[in-house]
Order: sequence, then structure tokens, then C-alpha cells
Amino acid sequence: MPLQKPSRTVKNRAVMIFEQILAGSDNFAYLIAEEKTRVAALVDPALAPQALLEKLKTRGLELKYLINTHSHFDHAGGNRFFLDHTSARLMAWNEKSSRLKDGTVLRLGHLRLTILHTPGHTPDSICIRTGNKLITGDTLFVGTIGKTGFGDDARMMFATLQNKIMPLPDRLEIYPGHDYGPEPQSTLGEEKKSNPFLRVKTFDEFLALKKSRAKK
Repeated sequence: MPLQKPSRTVKNRAVMIFEQILAGSDNFAYLIAEEKTRVAALVDPALAPQALLEKLKTRGLELKYLINTHSHFDHAGGNRFFLDHTSARLMAWNEKSSRLKDGTVLRLGHLRLTILHTPGHTPDSICIRTGNKLITGDTLFVGTIGKTGFGDDARMMFATLQNKIMPLPDRLEIYPGHDYGPEPQSTLGEEKKSNPFLRVKTFDEFLALKKSRAKK
């Protein structure tokens, strides 16, 4: 399981451990932890769950949250394994016990993970912001966006991009759910300049772009 080199950033007196983990051919999972308390969250660890659990144990990390960016199997398929083998709490938009709302803040020690409801690819899609990082699931990829049809889901996606993603600061680092772009990560500023789905101004333009891409 190839791993990127961990990054550590100081935020609110906390040192954050953050890793983008490539599992399978193009699926990304994410490990977030506070270095001092050793409490951790895993985002979308659907593939190779045993290896991810061993990684947590090796590093002495306690899994507090299991987070799904949406309910598709390639993002949520590892849930049962982690719920059976850890005391983690499942946090997903449609999980009644999690009671997630737009703007919900989850805490890992002094680290703050803010939930953004970003419907479009699915009605239950979320993004997770922590520090200067934004985990975007299948909402926003490097150079493109998650799949939708051409009806209400497309309207939801356009509204999400315009009202939730575009207002965020350019400095945010973008970490998608799949390795679909020329690079595994980007910045929001770069996506605003180069991602055609963020450059359109109206829903009609957005829909026309989607249809033109679908024909290729």
C-alpha cells in the first residue's frame, strides 16, 4: 500500500499527523491524528482495512472516528471491519447515531475537523476541513468533479460547487477520494484557475460542460 510521506502542521497548539493513503488502483483513504494524544480518524478506509488497522497499532494510534465522505461501497466498505475491531464511532451523513450537520466540528484533541455537506455526487456527500486541508471525497477531484446525472443531482452539484467550495480560501490543499487527476492533490486556488467545472458561472454552462464530457 503506497503511502505519501506524513505531513505535520501546528494548529491550536496541536501537531497534526496527516497521510494520504493509496489503496487499490485509485482509491484514497486518509489518516488524521493528533500527535500528542495519539487519537485518530480514518476517512474512507474501504480497501485494505487490515493493513490500515495494523498501521494504527504500529504507530500507537487510537481510532476515535471512522468517517465516510459518502455511502458508496468503495468509500464505506471497510466500516464493518473497523466497527468490529475498534471502538471507533462511525460518522457519516446518513448514520443516525452520528447526528452530523453542516458545520459539525469533530475534535481529535485540539484538532478540529469541520464537516461540510456537499450533495451532488450523492445526496449524503460531505467534505472534511482540517487546518489548511480539505478532503473532498467524490465532490471535487483534481481537474474534474464527481459524477452526476443531468437532473436534480447535477443541480445539487452545481450549487455545492458555487456555494460551498468556491467561497473557501485559495490556500486550502485539496485531497480527493480518487487518484483521477494529473496529481494526487492540488490547491483550491489552482482548481479555481484550471478546473473547468469551477470556472463556469451558470447552471446551463455547467450542464453543457457535463454533456460535452460525457460524449468523449
